[in-house]
Amino acid sequence: MWSLDWNWLAFTGSEQRDYLERMLTCSVASLAPGETAHGLLLSRTGRTLGELWLLADEDHTLAGIASGSEPVVTELEKFVLAADVAIERLGWATVAEQAAVADGWTPDGDTVRFRALLGQSVTAGPGLSADGEPQLAQLARLAAGIPDWDAEGVARRNPLEAGLSALVPAEAGCYPGQEVVSKLRNMGGLRRRLTRLQISAPVEAGTSLERDGKPAGEVTSSALQPDGSELALGIVKRPREGERLAAGAADALVLGPGLLDDLPF
Repeated sequence: MWSLDWNWLAFTGSEQRDYLERMLTCSVASLAPGETAHGLLLSRTGRTLGELWLLADEDHTLAGIASGSEPVVTELEKFVLAADVAIERLGWATVAEQAAVADGWTPDGDTVRFRALLGQSVTAGPGLSADGEPQLAQLARLAAGIPDWDAEGVARRNPLEAGLSALVPAEAGCYPGQEVVSKLRNMGGLRRRLTRLQISAPVEAGTSLERDGKPAGEVTSSALQPDGSELALGIVKRPREGERLAAGAADALVLGPGLLDDLPF
């Protein structure tokens, strides 16, 4: 269901954690060996460039780029000359060796098993997928309101719009794009956002959503439930929890914010 063809990096040098603290939305500088962090890399205009999982060790920090791939690597490499930081690209065998003792990370040969967002255990390795039952994985993702990088167009959006506000906490330090995100969070400038939907009948991605006969957004991904209804995600203009929108001939109930969205409707 989720692509696990990740890029892996090892950061070393006396300023490695301070550098990552300045670049990412999560707290890295205070990580103790074996501790992990989950955050985003943003552009200076507040767009979401990538999603990363970090693991601290005694002398290095391991980073798994879950979404964003090569552009994230390039962006992280841009500014290392100004700091005592070295970046090494890693293969899977090295990753499995280095993820030895950490909260939720367990090496197993040339793969790494870790606890993912929904609490399930996922084995990551070359050519592996996260779940042997993709339909169930899709339903779990939609129920939790977790955006798919491609289906929800995360790279075109700021993290608040993409349902990832919990990964950009208000108290986070200074990182690229922080001013834009803080303004949206504090001044109510968010016009549309990713929304969980319960739809009465099957619809396809791209189906328009209407409120009182006027355009209100569109469905971005969906999955059929046993009762014939669908769980879905959509980008909706100023959603209100509990309201009903039209999705073609179907009825779309707006549900509450997702697992990674800490902004109330």
